[in-house]
Amino acid sequence: MLPSRSKRWLALTSTVLLATVAGCSGDDDNPPPLPAAGTAQIRALHASADTPPVDVYINGSPIGTNIAVGNQTGFATVPAASTRVQIARNGSNVSTAPIDIAVPLNSALRYTAVAVGDLTQVSGPERLQAVLIEDGGAPPPGGSAKLRVVHGAPTVGPVDVFVTPASAGLPATPTFANLAFSSVAPASSSPAQVLGAGDYRIRIRPAGQTTVVYDSGSLRIDENTDLVAVAVRDVGPGPSLSPVQMLLFPSTGSANFARDNRTSVRVVHGVPNLPPLDVFLKAPDAANDAALNRIAAALAFPADTGYLPFAQGTYDLSAALVNTANGIINVDDIILQRGGSVTVFAAGVLNGTAGQQLQFKAFNDDRAPVPGQAKVRVIHLSPDAPPVDLVTLVNGAIAQRLVTNLPYLNATSTPLTLAPGSYTVALVPTGATTPLLPSATGVSLTLAAGDVRTVAAVGALAPDATTPPGQPLQLNVLNDQ
Repeated sequence: MLPSRSKRWLALTSTVLLATVAGCSGDDDNPPPLPAAGTAQIRALHASADTPPVDVYINGSPIGTNIAVGNQTGFATVPAASTRVQIARNGSNVSTAPIDIAVPLNSALRYTAVAVGDLTQVSGPERLQAVLIEDGGAPPPGGSAKLRVVHGAPTVGPVDVFVTPASAGLPATPTFANLAFSSVAPASSSPAQVLGAGDYRIRIRPAGQTTVVYDSGSLRIDENTDLVAVAVRDVGPGPSLSPVQMLLFPSTGSANFARDNRTSVRVVHGVPNLPPLDVFLKAPDAANDAALNRIAAALAFPADTGYLPFAQGTYDLSAALVNTANGIINVDDIILQRGGSVTVFAAGVLNGTAGQQLQFKAFNDDRAPVPGQAKVRVIHLSPDAPPVDLVTLVNGAIAQRLVTNLPYLNATSTPLTLAPGSYTVALVPTGATTPLLPSATGVSLTLAAGDVRTVAAVGALAPDATTPPGQPLQLNVLNDQ
């Protein structure tokens, strides 16, 4: 069991996005009456993430103008016959529409044309195109909802899609297997998937693989809802752990944007005189089950867990000596925001007092590369070292001070941007000329274009003075990608 702990708030990102997608309700899902014999109904959904607003024409007449991504036209009633559908950039000449197709519409049926693909591709399988869905149009049975899924994310290969209750684990068999780009499941003209009203979760994996690349978190689907869920590119705003997001289109009105719900967490053992640790992360209301909540076993100084994905939310974090139940470093109510990445260091020294006490220290991670350059963040986590400068050395002499006056438990406010190459770096007390590192020759740091690294000063300046003795001061280079 994880022990009780003092509460502390760690603000890990600046953007808050809710995990639950609201608005998938029957209140706004009121399609027109079913088409009469001899007629059909057709609408268009804009689900091309990088395509600007469009105009939609049916048999040469506009049924919607300036339709932005995530929006749709209303259903238009037309004769049941071959029907021309054109989707053009807003304000452009319809004769040059990138989507211009003739589709046979059958009597008394309802059709949806979903615009997916890449506008920049004038040909090829991932070009801007329309996925046509034929449906009988009947509402779902009482207390339930209808669902179809469209793969509309170019550059993303075939996927397995799992639609489960929100609290369920990932089943062995996907709901829709091996769904290729521009495909729909259940297939057009087949009955839609029927779900009972409730809270659901959509997860996506590359077909046949085991790594989840998209997790919606909890989605509320209300009764009498007829949804078309389209997987599209995630183009922001802000970060995401997934290349895709879902657009959930009801029968009428705009779609709900369900972005990937996960965040990345990395934990680093940075306590120089502490044995290996078991690390636990749990929701505040989850059972205190060490086996279920353990995210790292026997994590030794100065190793890290690597980035681990978790759903956004509030968590309790604890570190305990291996195979023990009592946390010796604890913090409650860590807030993990969707799309963010955070590194949490176990810091201080065992039996430390005042500013050297054991604690967790969290830092938000900026993992976006700089084209043609390397990006480096520096963090001071040596508990008995004074404020330091990070310097480069040439032939043992200081050539440049890259970072100045960095105090304990602090990181550079702005990452360094460095040219690709090999550097010899060292720490010195602020303004001094003699390196603190045990090696007066410094440490080699090789950086390539696009690298994102964290250089953490860990260990004790006077390791024999700690109780028990600890590891000496060193630079730990972490790969943030």
